[in-house]
Amino acid sequence: MKLRYMIEYVLHDRIRKPLYKPIGVWVQGPGTGIDLVVEFLPGNTDAREEADWIINRLVENDVRTLPEDFLAYHQTTLSPYRGMRGPVVEADKYTSTEACARVILGNLR
Repeated sequence: MKLRYMIEYVLHDRIRKPLYKPIGVWVQGPGTGIDLVVEFLPGNTDAREEADWIINRLVENDVRTLPEDFLAYHQTTLSPYRGMRGPVVEADKYTSTEACARVILGNLR
């Protein structure tokens, strides 16, 4: 199964010593519907709320299938003063979007 994912980062100490730290992962699957999993490390409530808002907007607008460039688009929607979303990576070694998110989030810990 070919999946796409990107890692989300938050900007810490913007003034003195800026550093982007990984906080979560977005995983898009090839399936129909909203084949998307977004998971964050504990304590990242603002990022979780923003991702939930995006997903809710998709549901409210009756989106049936995500476009292939969905992650690439959302890469550019986060202000670099708050954080960033890394490059979109394609992988075929995971059995599901959930498994991919679980492994990557585990690596971020």
